[in-house]
Amino acid sequence: MLAINTALMTADLALETNKKTYFKTLDAKAKHSENVLKNIDELCTEAKIDVLDVETVAVVTGPGSFTGLRIGVAIAKALGCVKKDLKFISLSSLEFMAYTIAKQKMSSGNFTCIINALSGNYFVAEFDKNGKCISEDRMISEGELSNCKNLFALAGDTKLGAKEITLSAQMLLDFAKEKEAEKAYITLESLLPVYIRPSQAEDNLLKKSKKC
Repeated sequence: MLAINTALMTADLALETNKKTYFKTLDAKAKHSENVLKNIDELCTEAKIDVLDVETVAVVTGPGSFTGLRIGVAIAKALGCVKKDLKFISLSSLEFMAYTIAKQKMSSGNFTCIINALSGNYFVAEFDKNGKCISEDRMISEGELSNCKNLFALAGDTKLGAKEITLSAQMLLDFAKEKEAEKAYITLESLLPVYIRPSQAEDNLLKKSKKC
């Protein structure tokens, strides 16, 4: 299995083959578009396999960075176009956060995961203490965060007293394997980025249309 998370500032990559695991974490300053493929190749070289030996690709499809989401999904789709029997698993970034919180027993009750959507907005979703989602992913303003209880945010991006969590490539792989055990496979055609908000270009176009 190859697991890819390029939805956030820091990218995580994980590879499991022959019961051995290999990991890469790309610094937030690194350009995902230039470094993700190179690092996947390095993982495969370390594992002494060809990337087409991978049987399943799990990719975080959002919500998150527009560019980051496109990169991860594009890589998975490109592999699928070459290897026709490749299996795909779509992972939610907010569920990935919740999985990490639940596994580390960081909350004894319901909690809310938040991701900075920029421009004073946040992607949010509520979960029970076991990491099961109890609300739909949505985007709210920073002012609305005060209505959310027991906030968890990514390290370095805390707001209104939110607790910090750090994601890891190991936890990404564990999350992906749990979804694989559930046989949560999707088709190549349905593997798409999850956009909760319009892109900046779409937003600008909408604003222009309203002025006309």
